Amino acid sequence: MKRWWIVMAGLLAVAAGAWLWGSPYLTLLQMKKAADARDLTALSARIDYPAVRADVKTQLRGRLEHADGSPLDRLGAAIAERFADPAVDAIITPEGMRALFASAAVAQAARPGLTSAKPGEMRVHRESLGRFALTPANGTGPELVFELQGLTWRVTAVRLPEGRLL
Repeated sequence: MKRWWIVMAGLLAVAAGAWLWGSPYLTLLQMKKAADARDLTALSARIDYPAVRADVKTQLRGRLEHADGSPLDRLGAAIAERFADPAVDAIITPEGMRALFASAAVAQAARPGLTSAKPGEMRVHRESLGRFALTPANGTGPELVFELQGLTWRVTAVRLPEGRLL
């Protein structure tokens, strides 16, 4: 009887580990399929739009506030800051995210174990047990950050590339 409990506990641990390893790839595959089918409801269920918009706005404000250079550069940054929030609200929409997840780069990332990095491909990068990022394979471009909420992975942030405003 004791052996049975040990075997069950071992099987449960293996199943939990397999789920933790494989669930990000399954999530990306499901999001890609929803994007290809133009199922905005299924895709939106895995994206925390308010959190993503707030994150991008915070990053843009930080970059605009630290704009150095001539007075003309600072004037341009001040003007851009007025239009940043409405622009982010217009871009981070279900249709905008659908276009992103319908891309071939996400399809490649949904298949684990790829070794060759071609331009435009993306990779899954584990940051912790409850967080992973979908990052460009070549290291340039925005990253999508997913967090585990309950048993569902959701996009909660977009990290803009360093050194460029957009």
